[in-house]
Parts: sequence; structure tokens; C-alpha cells
Amino acid sequence: MKKILFILLMCLPIISMAKDKKDNSNPKYLTGAVTTIDGRVAFTKEINAPGLSKTDIFNQMLDWAKGRFKPDGKLYSHVSYSNEEEGVIAASAEEYIIFSSSALSLDRTRIYYQLLINTKDGKCDLMMTRIRYWYDEARDGGEKYSAEEWITDDMALNKKKTKLAPICGKFRRETIDLKDELFQSAASALGQKFLDTTPEAAPQSVPMQKLQPAIKINASAELKEVGLEQLPSNLNEIAAQGRITLTASNGEEIEIKADNWSGFGKMFNKNVSYLLIDQSRIAATALMEQSDTYKISFYTDDNSKASVVIECKKAMSQKMTAEELKSLNQNADTSKQYTMYIGEVTKTLMR
Repeated sequence: MKKILFILLMCLPIISMAKDKKDNSNPKYLTGAVTTIDGRVAFTKEINAPGLSKTDIFNQMLDWAKGRFKPDGKLYSHVSYSNEEEGVIAASAEEYIIFSSSALSLDRTRIYYQLLINTKDGKCDLMMTRIRYWYDEARDGGEKYSAEEWITDDMALNKKKTKLAPICGKFRRETIDLKDELFQSAASALGQKFLDTTPEAAPQSVPMQKLQPAIKINASAELKEVGLEQLPSNLNEIAAQGRITLTASNGEEIEIKADNWSGFGKMFNKNVSYLLIDQSRIAATALMEQSDTYKISFYTDDNSKASVVIECKKAMSQKMTAEELKSLNQNADTSKQYTMYIGEVTKTLMR
């Protein structure tokens, strides 16, 4: 009874309470943001990596989980189960969420949760569940409660469902932010080969034979398959002075910008190409999301036929933060949202 009364009092609007400076009306945190499975709060995420095998994904996820979930002082996080044959990894987490901190006060809660990782060929499924809190533990033992009784729509939103409620709302908001950070970190782990700043792994131009961007193309010549090392090293210049198109497996073709092309690199010992697409480019984003294979075509000057064509099989995609863009030295507007598409190079052609 005491616990129920405490929860009700904590979640009622309190006029005298200091206003939370964070955006409590952000739709990201409102109706539907907290999902349940069989009555239990559970957040899920599917990461698609069509070019990677179950073994590749399992090993990458296990390395990430071992680095992300490990004991830290009084907090005991750990990988509790892993089975490569099943493709399953389970981690038990115990960490702090900091609501506010100053020289005079520290408002935080201990959060417990379980992360389940199910790996398959070409994709990885994540589930964050069994979420519990231990709040204000230094004061008379604090209060303990579950996500189901604390951060659901009924508890953590106001009656009109237009903003977060005091106290319960901050738990909901910070839990959702933690979930987003966790899933983003896992997705980045699959793409860490290209996020690495080492020369071997970062997106880069492979040394190739020089080809002048203004070269005249023989209209009657045919595209011929060549090795990757035979392609011109100045594809960026060719794209800037000519044009570049993206073609889906169904034949749909759209024009993209020169700065969408990010070069070649290596991932899991395979030759890959990189495209950086502004998420506001709806057509380009839709084409890439719906296609497993695609072609990148480079046209010099006003030629109607492509001088270089790169055929790719989509390996994975990764939303990029401004910091990640800076680390890749990309000439991109960091105020925009981008997605990096990585494709295994299956064929290269040149006139």
C-alpha cells in the first residue's frame, strides 16, 4: 500500500516542483513510445546487414556486448549467455541513469535490464526487456519498481497524453534515450569496420589508374568488365563535372549528387563501396531501402552513356551522427541526417 501511494504521489503534477528543462512534449516520448510484449515492456530493433553471414554478425555482436556489458564498481553488468550455433546472446545490465547532477545534489536511478540478441544471416534482432529501477537508494533504501508500473502511457503521460508527467516522465524519457543509444551502439558495432579511422578500414579511394574526367566516350563502345584497380582514381571529379546516377534492381534510376559518393574500402575482407545519402532525399532513401542490389553509374560531361558502372550488393546501412561524419572527414552538412549505405562490389565496368 505504501509503495502504491508513493507511486501515485510521485506521478501527480506538482506545481511547486522545479520545471524540467528538457522537452517534455517531444512526440518521441509520447503515446506509443513505450511498447509491450505479453504485458511486459520491451523495446525491439532489427538491424539489417544483408551482406553478412550469421557467424560474422554473431562474432561482431558478441565482441560488442562483452565491451558494453561488464562490471563497473558496484554495478554488475555481464554477458550471461552466448551460443554461436543458436546465434543467441543475452546480457544482463545494471547501470545508472543520471537525471541531474550538481555540486549539491545528484538525482539518479539505478536501472536493470536484459538485452537479447538474436543473429541470423543478414540481420540481427535486439530486444531490451525486464526493465527495473532502484531510485533514491541512499535515502531509507529508496524505492524499487518495474517499467510496467512506472513508464507506461497511463503512468508517465498526462491525462491528455500531450506531455510527460513529472517524475515518472523523466524515467520514461531517459529510458527511451538509453534504448536509442544502446541500439545505435549495436548498429555501429556492425559498421565499425568502416567507422574505424585506420587506413585499412575507413572509406577511402583505392589507388587506381588515372582517367581524365573530360575524356570523350565512344558512343559505340561497350562497357567492359574490369578489375577494381583499373577504375579511375578521380571518380569524385568525374561526378562533379559530369553526373552520377543510382539504379535499383527493378530498373528505376535517379540522379544523385557527387558528394553522395564516398569511395571504396574493405569490410570483412571484401571490396565495398560507400554511399552517403541525405535522409531528406526521399526517392534516393526509398530506392536504397527497397533494393538488395543496385548500380552506381558515372557519366563524364554531357555523355548519355555511363563511362563507369559499379554493381553492388547491399551489405548494410548505418545512420550517421554529426560526430561520425566528422571522423570520416566527409564533406557533408552536419546539420542534416545521413545514412551510410555499404555495398559489396560484385562487378565493375568501364568503357
